[in-house]
Amino acid sequence: MKPVKICFISLNSYPLFIKNSMDYFGGAEVQMSLIAQELAKDKRFRVSLITGDYGQPPIIKQGRLTLLKTKLIDFLTVLKTIDADIYVERTINPKVFLVGWWCRLFKKKFIYMVAHDWDLNYSRLKLADLIIAQHQHQNFTLKQNLKLKNLVMPSLLKIKTKKKKFSRQYVLWVGRADEWKNPLDFIDLARHNPQEKFVMICRQGRNKTLFNFVKNQATSLTNLNFVPAVSAGKISTFFRQAKILVNTSTAEGFPNTFLQAGAANTPVLSFKVNPDKYIIKYGCGLVGKNRFQEILAKPVRLKIMGQNHYQYVKKHHSLKNLDILKTTLVQLCQ
Repeated sequence: MKPVKICFISLNSYPLFIKNSMDYFGGAEVQMSLIAQELAKDKRFRVSLITGDYGQPPIIKQGRLTLLKTKLIDFLTVLKTIDADIYVERTINPKVFLVGWWCRLFKKKFIYMVAHDWDLNYSRLKLADLIIAQHQHQNFTLKQNLKLKNLVMPSLLKIKTKKKKFSRQYVLWVGRADEWKNPLDFIDLARHNPQEKFVMICRQGRNKTLFNFVKNQATSLTNLNFVPAVSAGKISTFFRQAKILVNTSTAEGFPNTFLQAGAANTPVLSFKVNPDKYIIKYGCGLVGKNRFQEILAKPVRLKIMGQNHYQYVKKHHSLKNLDILKTTLVQLCQ
């Protein structure tokens, strides 16, 4: 049987292939690069990944995975050169519309992977042959809004079985300085709880003014350590040293930080976001803006929440979920 040729498009994912890179990447890039790398290990697939221009050679081989560089001006040329059977996008951006029409024109299959709940009302997703949702609520909403063929595949995480133990020292926040992530709410939390230590890993988002304001506010507090960026290889240590992970976002998809917290036996305090209500259903933390004192009040219960979170991620977000995608990819090309 001829291998299925599949191309992932993730322009910000190249830093994940460079050890200790401090360049920008987000949860969507983590998922795309992980899926591409794991899928490439299966000889039924020939996998490529288009990344942005970081000064690297035009083509790089990473095992059986091929990385290709685009300077955007040659984007369509790179698409045609790869000549894949299936092209995959994640996160709403102008390329989604472009790739969707390109696939229609050249009779290729187009898959869109949902990255955020806000994606669910984007009408141009109708260009996709398949939409992959992160959880059941997204799947239901897609069927209601767009009436398209959908598949649920939970976000993936490679879980290390042997983990060095760390003492739990601080309250952690990880994200970008975007308005909808509400970073200032975390700073307020630190300001009103001087008895606790806080760590804020905050990359710059699209609004540089907001980032600078957040940084200035954060660094003015003696109980808050502001960290502007951490490489992918070192981020897990921060989660393992955290008492809890705090999420202040207005909305998300399924945050990659939740998976990282679970892998580190760290509970979550989410002000609002709770995909498929899993945090409460599986006892992985608490949901609500005013529950900070409550979650930290009982150390024994906090430890149990962390253990529950680890077991939840291990059971529901392991690489075994990739089998769902593999079967679907083969069927899509028949």
